[in-house]
Amino acid sequence: MDLDNRSVQILQTIASTVKVSSKEIMEKYDLTRNQLDYTLKKVNDYLQENNYRKIIRSRNGSFVVDTKVVDSFSGIGNNESQLKADEYSFLDEDYRLLVILLLIFSENYLSLYHFSENLEVSKNTIVSDIKKLKGKLKKHKLTIDYSRKGGYYFRGDEETIRGLILVVIDQVMESIYNHLIFEKYLAIQPEEIEVQRELLRLIETELQVQYTDNRIQTAPYFLVLLNRRVKNNNCIEKRFGLLAKEIMDTNEYGAIVKVLAGQKMLPKSYTEHLYLCLYILSLKITDLSNIFSLNKEALRVHIEMFITMLEKNTIIQLNDKEQLVENLTLHLIPAYYRIRYGLTSDYTLTDIIKNQLDPLFFIVKSSIAPLEVFFEERIPNDEIYLITMFIGAYMQKEKPINLDNTIVKAAVVCPNGIISSKLLENTLDNWFPMIHFVSSYSIRDFYEKEDMLDAQLIFSTNPLTTDLPVIVVGNDLSAMNKTLIVNEVIQLIYKIDSYKLQPDHVLSIIKKYLPMNTEIEGKIRKELMISYNSIFQIQDQEILTNETKLNLSDLITKDSIIILENNLSWSEVLQIATQNLIDREIVDHRYLKHLEEQFPEVTPNILLGNQIVIPHTIPENGARELGMCLAKVTQGFISQGQTYHYVVVISATDKKMHIQPMMQLLKIASDPEVIQRLDSAKDKESLLAIIQEFKRM
Repeated sequence: MDLDNRSVQILQTIASTVKVSSKEIMEKYDLTRNQLDYTLKKVNDYLQENNYRKIIRSRNGSFVVDTKVVDSFSGIGNNESQLKADEYSFLDEDYRLLVILLLIFSENYLSLYHFSENLEVSKNTIVSDIKKLKGKLKKHKLTIDYSRKGGYYFRGDEETIRGLILVVIDQVMESIYNHLIFEKYLAIQPEEIEVQRELLRLIETELQVQYTDNRIQTAPYFLVLLNRRVKNNNCIEKRFGLLAKEIMDTNEYGAIVKVLAGQKMLPKSYTEHLYLCLYILSLKITDLSNIFSLNKEALRVHIEMFITMLEKNTIIQLNDKEQLVENLTLHLIPAYYRIRYGLTSDYTLTDIIKNQLDPLFFIVKSSIAPLEVFFEERIPNDEIYLITMFIGAYMQKEKPINLDNTIVKAAVVCPNGIISSKLLENTLDNWFPMIHFVSSYSIRDFYEKEDMLDAQLIFSTNPLTTDLPVIVVGNDLSAMNKTLIVNEVIQLIYKIDSYKLQPDHVLSIIKKYLPMNTEIEGKIRKELMISYNSIFQIQDQEILTNETKLNLSDLITKDSIIILENNLSWSEVLQIATQNLIDREIVDHRYLKHLEEQFPEVTPNILLGNQIVIPHTIPENGARELGMCLAKVTQGFISQGQTYHYVVVISATDKKMHIQPMMQLLKIASDPEVIQRLDSAKDKESLLAIIQEFKRM
């Protein structure tokens, strides 16, 4: 027996879809319960006749399908499916519409007569079909137009058109008409498909990846139709900008170009060959409908959520947040594609730099969840380190550049892409306030613009052939390399040998004649460093290099711990804990007043891990020194229906010194086992012992 179209479609849907229900089948095909029962009976009769097990409907309305039925009748990319339409089959309306879309996509000239003859329906039917298609295309901001010279054609963004066709090809591949549509109506020869399939196999070998069977089945058809579209001069106009630089720096891009060039299949157009490479890279992604488009507004919203969480975890109120959001958006757009495509780049950081970044890195990673929601992927640590460097450089840059105080202009040359260039520029800019950095360039851009460059000094990660003085900085901006770079800068700008003026050199002379203990030596070295940096206008990079050795245990000492046994309110706990800071002259009385005004109740922005309340305010509201007070409320206190046991009132005088202590406090708040140990601690000594375990973590 043979199955009618409806029965074929329902068999394919049940075999291809996991946990599809009777209700979903009835809604999709507009069937009554009786019609579905009748169709299932016909399907099961057909299966039994061909030695397959019947489809069983369970009590909850889902279907139990034998694996052999799935293997044989699943429409998704299944070349061996036993359900195939022969060349005399007639397309129903839904698939006729898909054919019209694919024909417009791939053919050079199409008239009403062409459609009518090929699809064997009247011209009126085609007119009606195209009208329906126009309605469906509105949501994609596309339409179908007609001209005597060009016939029927798409009007709209070429990138969007191609995204739509990717979806259409997937839909065709799921039907019994797939071979009929591709071979009869679109005249795609099996030999053409095999050429593209072989290309993908070569790329798999080169990249050492394995695409899914679904992708291997559908991608060759899109590549064939794409070639036709390009030959018909329907080319993409988009300039990929920053994304192009980021993608071109990856190993995967180079491997794909190598294979395409070797097969003489690399498009001549730069944008087309970049698009083709991006498409091939995207084959690892499940949803291809919008692989080349990014909702920047949604990204900005998630960046704002990330910054809000970061401010809470660092107890820092960042300045000029609008500019920070814009800059982070530019930074994260290429990162989005790297993360989605699983690309490997050359933005590798040494262990030295990672160790220096660790305190801020931990806080950034603890705040990264909103961005991971947007990316729909876990963000790799290397990408978080890059974000950390970006945030750290921004946190340092608290004041605008004063061009009156700059001595020379400089440029940064870095071949590793826009992100590395900007990070290097930001770091150097923060080290050297007497230098105005005009821009950053790739090596090729530098040589093209060298004659017009308004700069007297070049910082480069690679040696350059130029008449301008070049300081080669490499990729390792550790404290040791910073000293060498600073020496070179001072020699070039001030024309003196700064080695003999360096604090360590001066200190070595002093120690020859004056014995001193380690504490005194450290204090003298610090004073010499301040003087040296002041003379030559050198900035310390504390936020990135963590040169300051403060730990949580340096701020929470026996004197700054309070254990409260009584039944107290939130306002009483806040007063008692802040009074501890007032008594120790870390804050003045204004600090308590501002805390009481800002936090009449406990709010989410002063909660760490939903366990520790961290009230704080800006330094201008009465902060004198960096300090903390830990109050443990044994019986707990209630605020807005929630019970809390720990309050740490924090006084911060800048955006740098407290980063590591906050990282350690965040680790404590995020660890339920540590909180349980704090709960069990009966005295200050026990609490302090737990806190000291997090020293230098």
